[in-house]
Amino acid sequence: MTQRSAPRAQLGLSVVELMVGMAVGLVLVAGLALMFANSSRSSNALNQSLRQIENGRYAMELLQDDLSMAGFYAEVPMDSLAYSLPAACATDLSALGWDASTPAIPLAPMPLMGVGPTETLECISNRRAGTPAFVVHRLGTDSVAAASAQAGTVYVQTSRCNSDSASTPFVAATQTASFVLRERKCNQLTAVRPYVSRIYYISSCSECTGAGDGIPTLTMAELRGTAYVPVPLVEGVEDMVLEYGFDTTDSSAAPSSNDSKGVPDVYLTALSGEAGAADNDWSNVMSVRMHLLVRSQDASPGFDDGGRKYHLAHEERGPFTDGFKRRVYSSTVRLNNVAGRREVPVPTVPASSGGGATTGGTTP
Repeated sequence: MTQRSAPRAQLGLSVVELMVGMAVGLVLVAGLALMFANSSRSSNALNQSLRQIENGRYAMELLQDDLSMAGFYAEVPMDSLAYSLPAACATDLSALGWDASTPAIPLAPMPLMGVGPTETLECISNRRAGTPAFVVHRLGTDSVAAASAQAGTVYVQTSRCNSDSASTPFVAATQTASFVLRERKCNQLTAVRPYVSRIYYISSCSECTGAGDGIPTLTMAELRGTAYVPVPLVEGVEDMVLEYGFDTTDSSAAPSSNDSKGVPDVYLTALSGEAGAADNDWSNVMSVRMHLLVRSQDASPGFDDGGRKYHLAHEERGPFTDGFKRRVYSSTVRLNNVAGRREVPVPTVPASSGGGATTGGTTP
């Protein structure tokens, strides 16, 4: 009878086997760590690009929305009023351009004013050197009851009552007691609209406490009470070029399909400086071309844009060697409330019933 031998006990791994196993494990771990690091860097770069793109689009959308509302004065009878040009940083009611005592020259904060890169504005701080600013004037889109107006804020009220004084087409005031104009039935006060004055510019910082964070930011300074309050809007916007479309058409000239009122004829980055010229008057601006240079919020180590130059209208920026990725955004905005009032319909001759052109008279 054959005897079975007892199984031999496991004596363990040798030092060589253990070192080989650890080496293989370390290679696998190093590969996984490298893959994770590359994936993390790619994800961060993608997120930065997405944030940069979204910031650029958001900045353009904000500016487009407010510019398209520039010059909105609601029920104020603009046809009979003249324009005045208040200082960009004006805060006192008497300096804002509202004057109802002289009906021929009552209202007129301009819907848009450009401030050159070298001009200073005492009401804003931390403005990025060499960048322009612009001012938007309008009324608020929402009206409130006269009794609910906040003291210290400028509101405008218009009249619909025939019994109100014809020499007072509107009231601009900061106290509710001044609002006395009435509705159509003359049995209650008309609602009031807040006056909106905003300065858009590029700040050298988003959080400007102390030395600041150094992030260039599209900023809005809004008139609130008797001071302009800065509000950071979009980080990463580091430069801006504005082209103003001036309507230079002679108002006495007959309109044509190619040159009607309310259409910009020439685009300039500032007033022409020629006294009496149509392109030397902000009231003739019908549209605005905006060009924004937007950078990523964080630098990308090792990034090189290859000496690229960025074109903002007819101006160039760069090349840059600071590791930030950049994009240029451009758009044209029509000032509807200004250009719309100047539009002149172009007369057309209807086609004859037979489909041919008519000669020697008008088509019946």
